[in-house]
Amino acid sequence: MQRDTHSIETKENIMQKAVSTPVLVLSLSLLAGSAAVNLSAAATMGGGAAPPVPVPASNPLTPAKIQLGRMLFMDRGLSDPSAGRTRVSCASCHDMMHGFTNGLVRGVGVYGRHGQRNVPTVFNAAYQHSQFWDGNAQHLVDPVSGQILAGTSLEAQALGPIQNPLEMNNTAQTVVQYVLANYKADFLNAFPDIAQYLGTSYQVPVVFQAVAKAVASFERTVLSFDSPYDSYAAGNTTALTAAQIRGLNLFQGKGSCTSCHTPPFFTDAVYTNPSSVGFHNLGVFRQGYETGTNDVTGGPLFPNTELPGYQGYDLGRYYVTKNTDDLGKFKTPTLRQLACTGPYMHNGKYFNLRDAVEFTVRGIVTGTVDPYEGQFVGTVDPVVMNIRSQSWSDSEIDDLTAFLGALNGGMMCNNVAQG
Repeated sequence: MQRDTHSIETKENIMQKAVSTPVLVLSLSLLAGSAAVNLSAAATMGGGAAPPVPVPASNPLTPAKIQLGRMLFMDRGLSDPSAGRTRVSCASCHDMMHGFTNGLVRGVGVYGRHGQRNVPTVFNAAYQHSQFWDGNAQHLVDPVSGQILAGTSLEAQALGPIQNPLEMNNTAQTVVQYVLANYKADFLNAFPDIAQYLGTSYQVPVVFQAVAKAVASFERTVLSFDSPYDSYAAGNTTALTAAQIRGLNLFQGKGSCTSCHTPPFFTDAVYTNPSSVGFHNLGVFRQGYETGTNDVTGGPLFPNTELPGYQGYDLGRYYVTKNTDDLGKFKTPTLRQLACTGPYMHNGKYFNLRDAVEFTVRGIVTGTVDPYEGQFVGTVDPVVMNIRSQSWSDSEIDDLTAFLGALNGGMMCNNVAQG
């Protein structure tokens, strides 16, 4: 297959980036016979100790898989081969210098097509029971046995953007042709069992899943647990400023923030909870682009043909469950590395972190004019309504925002130290 050398990073360049990028140089301590892996301080961007990472039995974590996954994560060759210079990689939207997001309101795919939502961070996604804002990626199904592969939400997520017309716009067949032409030895080293399926009817589904397993293995090393908060929680009473300590007290007390943003992951959509837990309706006002058109189909971005009265609204978790009680519910995002991961909310509504905090606790942002104010679907969660039933001073919002700054760590945001 002919390669477009102007639009595709070569395997050699990708390997060089993988080796030379400090934040991605990992030191692994694999636990033999265990479904978890411990990562060293290098993996957590400093001195913080990461909780054991859940690893599915169907995809044991190995250095070979991590290295292959890192290269694939950066390779634009996984996207539509006809897209030329507009080809994208996973890293195009999950850029480590933007906290593994893209710093934009929503994702941008091949041909400059815009996605439907804001790009979630990869940081600590390994601990979440499902992926995407609506939680639609929960697990893979083994193409040979037909069995559900438990704990493979990261793997399931990796295959979504590759095939999404608004993102990478590729097919399993084309991707498998590309990786076998350029990474065959790496795949056989990382996944020796796939050799028996090459040249058979199982080649495409098995190798395509191996792509997902490699990318997911790399993503299980993208962790953040080295922040001033972590140091404070470990007993260093000088790690937080006075404002951050006041904010922590509000976070744990008046704000009831830990009801959804539970430490140490600062989300309740974690693998130890049922997959139905971790989705909430904050009553986030829609954005103007949500009433616009799909860059591929030319039709409405959110047509909602089943509920035509909601055309132009993102219905969130409802798309997965078809339960109207889930209208407007979205997965609780982690609060770690927020300094790098804006804009905030599922639709990128707020570029300023303080605005996002003020909206959460007040339901409005003082002094702003929003043409879509009050336009959202579903019912705001009772826990959020309880927060908003209280009076919040500007200084309290400042302190709460200051505390969230204490959840940032390492050299991120274009190598500017955080925390």
